[in-house]
Amino acid sequence: MEKRSCIQFVELSNRKQIMKGFVLYDETVKETHYDLQEALAPYLSANALDEVVAMLNKHSVLLRIETPRKEGLGCYDWKHKICINNDLDKDSFLHVFLHEYAHLLTHLSFPKVSAHGAEFYYCFEELLLNMIDKGIIHQDMFLPIINYSGNYNLYKNHLVKKFWLKSIRVGAQAVYRDGDIIREKGQKGLINCMRLSYNERIQLDEKTEVLPVLDLSW
Repeated sequence: MEKRSCIQFVELSNRKQIMKGFVLYDETVKETHYDLQEALAPYLSANALDEVVAMLNKHSVLLRIETPRKEGLGCYDWKHKICINNDLDKDSFLHVFLHEYAHLLTHLSFPKVSAHGAEFYYCFEELLLNMIDKGIIHQDMFLPIINYSGNYNLYKNHLVKKFWLKSIRVGAQAVYRDGDIIREKGQKGLINCMRLSYNERIQLDEKTEVLPVLDLSW
């Protein structure tokens, strides 16, 4: 059965601190909606609604709108599930959604990353610039959203535009020199790649610097 995007309204209760950084809640799913437009209309401005629905459908995301967590305004659990608190105004809801969606994009491009490392901020920046180009958010909101959603000093320290080839996910696309490549498997420090412009396979050192290409079409 084909996986579909949906929105769940969830009530959290009985918070349990299991260990440092690990919290459990009892969860009750109150409603599940497959009409994303109708379910999201109270939480997003009209100019952002179609875009967010398309983003959810692109990767069959489960979006959970929850009673507020004490730990933060939202989260992403690495399995195409995004959770957002239900008490946010429309601008804050969009900002948190974009932050969590950037985690999804990071997961698709990089197999092993820290929560808010250089890889995340690269994906977040690319996503926000895409939103600015489409007129979803104003360019003056770029830095405030970065600052609001994460650690701005960490963001500045991690402003990098190249990553080692070995750091990106097998099957991911990247820019190498004058064209695009698809990263394949490798061994002994060399990685096989398909150079798209020449339709040929090449081998590159695992520490070759590349720029990941994010799929921002939806």
